[in-house]
Amino acid sequence: MQISLKRQLSLMFLFISILIMIVSSVLVYLQVLDILKSRSEQSTVQLFRHVERGITSFRNEAEQVSVSLLMEPIIREVLEQRGSKVDHLFLTLELRELFKQTMAKYTYFDSIYLFTEEGEMVGVTNSRGYSLTTTKNHPFYKTSIYRASASQYTQVHWYGGQRQADFMEDPQVTERALVPDLLTFARYVKVLNNEDRSGILVFNIKEKELASVYQDLSDSEEMRTYIVDQEGTIISALNKADLGQQGETINSEGDAYGSFSQWGEKPQQVVYYRLPSNNWMLIKEIPMVLFNKDVMKLQQILLIVFVISLLLIVFLTLYWTNLILYPLKELAEKMQSLERGKLGVLIQRFPANEIGLLGRHFNRMSLSIAELIEQNEKTEGKKRQSEVKALQAQITPHFLHNTLNSIKWMAIVSNSRNIADSITTLGKMLHLFYKDTSLFCSVKDEIEYIVHYVKMMNMRYGEGIKLQIECPESLQGASMLKLILQPIVENAFLHGFEQKHYKGLIQISVHDEGGHLMIQVTDDGSGMTEERLEQIRSNMNAVSSELTPVNSIGISNTHTRIQLHYGSEYGLTLQSEHGTGTVATLHIPKIVL
Repeated sequence: MQISLKRQLSLMFLFISILIMIVSSVLVYLQVLDILKSRSEQSTVQLFRHVERGITSFRNEAEQVSVSLLMEPIIREVLEQRGSKVDHLFLTLELRELFKQTMAKYTYFDSIYLFTEEGEMVGVTNSRGYSLTTTKNHPFYKTSIYRASASQYTQVHWYGGQRQADFMEDPQVTERALVPDLLTFARYVKVLNNEDRSGILVFNIKEKELASVYQDLSDSEEMRTYIVDQEGTIISALNKADLGQQGETINSEGDAYGSFSQWGEKPQQVVYYRLPSNNWMLIKEIPMVLFNKDVMKLQQILLIVFVISLLLIVFLTLYWTNLILYPLKELAEKMQSLERGKLGVLIQRFPANEIGLLGRHFNRMSLSIAELIEQNEKTEGKKRQSEVKALQAQITPHFLHNTLNSIKWMAIVSNSRNIADSITTLGKMLHLFYKDTSLFCSVKDEIEYIVHYVKMMNMRYGEGIKLQIECPESLQGASMLKLILQPIVENAFLHGFEQKHYKGLIQISVHDEGGHLMIQVTDDGSGMTEERLEQIRSNMNAVSSELTPVNSIGISNTHTRIQLHYGSEYGLTLQSEHGTGTVATLHIPKIVL
């Protein structure tokens, strides 16, 4: 469906104006939203600092309880294992009673354990007590809690995400399905006179007790507030279903606090605050929908302004398009005439503005179309002439006569299989030449043709020319013009090796240089004098291809074919030194078939 110019201009002005208004509205909206998020971050960070003091106080109290327990002589007596086994059993029972009294006094403890270096475990939970000898087969001795506490015994190490089953005497798979709702810290108890009887005091705290410190941070059920460890695992959360899940991943060496936005399926602002004492991080996720409630009034105002502006834009657009439509009407009519084939049509009057400049350029275009058509016909004629030369010159009657004559004399003189080999080689050449009427072939087919061609020429001149091919497999499927290597190889035979009794080496290498194919044909023949080389280069650069003999495809015609098909930036270059050899380099674009 054809759309009038008036409608096009109107739609264009409307589209641009509406786009600018939408972009402006979005920018204003985003700016206000950014201000709200910045204020939300500041207020949340202030709350986080308050919570940090509560968490620090909570931890300090728990650590102080552990210090008090360390002062109890019963712990060292159990570690030192004084007296008989019966005495030691009573000591462990007394230690379990001490643990129970501590848990009764400080209800936030879930369990307390003593693991000795000799593999003994004494522990108490809310439901039962333990006194076991595990000979270090207990999974606790393989945890990072044990390794860190034993290597740095002067420090207190805190961990999150532990389960009750992790400290039981026989933790099974079913028991490990329990929720990871424990926070753990450990103290190393060192026996100076016998380190083998040292041990580790492990205190497990109920996660909900820590969560109660920051439960007031969430003003809405849609918010998520939780604490992650340095691996990003949620170790404390208001929503217990989040425990053990992966939280937001934040660089552990970044800022002490900050925020960022996520625009996925559920857009939200993430505010984080590092708890420097134990590499934990307090995170709060605030849905963007909560901010939208604060900008609803702004959206209403923007909508009213948008509607009024749109009405004004429609009126001004229609008025303006009527002013510029009339001078363009004539231009449109002339262009339609030119489209119908009326060459040389011109615009007689031009307004003094950009439309007038467009009209003058139209006149120039109209006058030059005929010239361009004629020039294009000449170019296509050159292409067809070059292709006819290429096709006619490959297998001339002279070449066929010499080839068949060589086969005849080989049959007369040697009475061997050379006849069959010669006919086979000639058949392969003809097959490669005629199997496809396209002007293009693959690099592999072109090289295969050259291999057969050199074989036939060696049959004629005495098997003295060696051929070396270097072509990566990745370039063998690239496209190139048919029969552009044969003239170069033929010149090497006829002119390069004539004085060397047709003995020497021809090397063909194909490589990729920045998306272009460089095909290099090198021979160690007689080479050319500087004068002869300059003459050939002059013929190659000549505009008219008539400088090339009619009965030969020639170097110049090969260069012309490449430039006609690929452009003037491609072609053939020659380097030669008299008495040393010649290097011909084909530069064509890399086109994969």
